[in-house]
Amino acid sequence: MGLVFLVIYIVYRFSYAWFCNPSSCVKCHEVEPYVVSWDESPHSTVDCRACHEGRGPFHRLDFTVRGIRDIGIHFKGTYSFPMKSVVYDSNCINCHVGDFKPELEAPTMPKGHAKLIKNGVGCNNCHRDTGHKNGLLVDVKFESLEP
Repeated sequence: MGLVFLVIYIVYRFSYAWFCNPSSCVKCHEVEPYVVSWDESPHSTVDCRACHEGRGPFHRLDFTVRGIRDIGIHFKGTYSFPMKSVVYDSNCINCHVGDFKPELEAPTMPKGHAKLIKNGVGCNNCHRDTGHKNGLLVDVKFESLEP
């Protein structure tokens, strides 16, 4: 039983390490525009996990499972644009109040943001282009529909 657990744990840690950096994300062509736009964004020095991985006891497992799901979507060809991804407001808040160790240099949230957050306004409501350009590969499709 211990050997089975050890094998599962090693596979899990390997897959987590593989999924947690932009160089693995860009291997799927449908993710490439997101990685390119992230590289040109104000958050280009922030690891993917800082925004897309939740906090708590099972955060790594959830991130790995979503990564494996995304690989399945890639091979089945059932992806769509814009791609659906999880961004946790708590990660934005932790960085911009100085609670998240790797991002102690992040600018502090301006006054008034606490009230918005308490009223349920998510960070992406106003800051959609912060991590990635909004409308990736969708804008071009809509431009072709204009008269």
